[in-house]
Amino acid sequence: MDLSKFTKDGKFLMLALDHRGSFKKLMNPQDSESVTDEDIISLKNEIIEALKDQFSALLIDETWGLEACHEVCQIKPFLLPLEKTGYTDESGERITELEYSVQQLKDMGANGAKLLLYFSPDTKSVSKQLEIARDVMKDCRQARLPFFLEVVTYQLIYDRNIVDANLVINSVRKFIDNGIVPDVWKLEYPGSLEACQELSNLVGNTPWILLTGGKSFEEFKPELENAIRGGASGFLAGRALWQEVCTLSGEEKQKFLRETLSSRFAQISEITIKY
Repeated sequence: MDLSKFTKDGKFLMLALDHRGSFKKLMNPQDSESVTDEDIISLKNEIIEALKDQFSALLIDETWGLEACHEVCQIKPFLLPLEKTGYTDESGERITELEYSVQQLKDMGANGAKLLLYFSPDTKSVSKQLEIARDVMKDCRQARLPFFLEVVTYQLIYDRNIVDANLVINSVRKFIDNGIVPDVWKLEYPGSLEACQELSNLVGNTPWILLTGGKSFEEFKPELENAIRGGASGFLAGRALWQEVCTLSGEEKQKFLRETLSSRFAQISEITIKY
């Protein structure tokens, strides 16, 4: 599968803006339901326009993102998500439900498909999540549409004092052992430079890119540097770049879009390209 359309200088410098329910909550934490479609489309458009000359590709949602994208999506390649926003809870386990088929995304003009799977490798729901990924992989190959698989890990019993540093690596290994290999892995930071190197060895020739996971920009930057030094091929960055702008207005908002947002994207692009 040719992935060059998504890259610049061989690296994935991608903007994530497919957020749906979470985007409304960022815009109005006290009353998210008061946020209108027009409000969301307008803000997403402003973010896209501010970065359109910097990102190599874009991940947007079909509800507001496609409309916000306008002519930029005629120039830059974009992904659309297959899954419904959120997940279904089954006894504490997180089950993905699909909103669209691969063919529907292709019909909407998408250059690639993104599937987000919440994953905990030792839970009962593993087989169900793997089956969803396997079916999507098969459909993407038939449609000749690049498949970006986003794996977001979680612990069934969360204890802040117990951190499983191998959760990301063990999750990816589970997919590979079951014959599921996307065109691009979209993954969380696995915890260290050494873990990034181990992850790169595990995925082999398949590129992996780093997601921001809602972290702050200052938290994300050193993680990205380790990831790139450890073999990652780029990033698909969202909230760490733009989340503060959701509650700004007037000149403060415009300054953030004009200066802060552009500077942040330039910084992480420089980190990515220099290694």
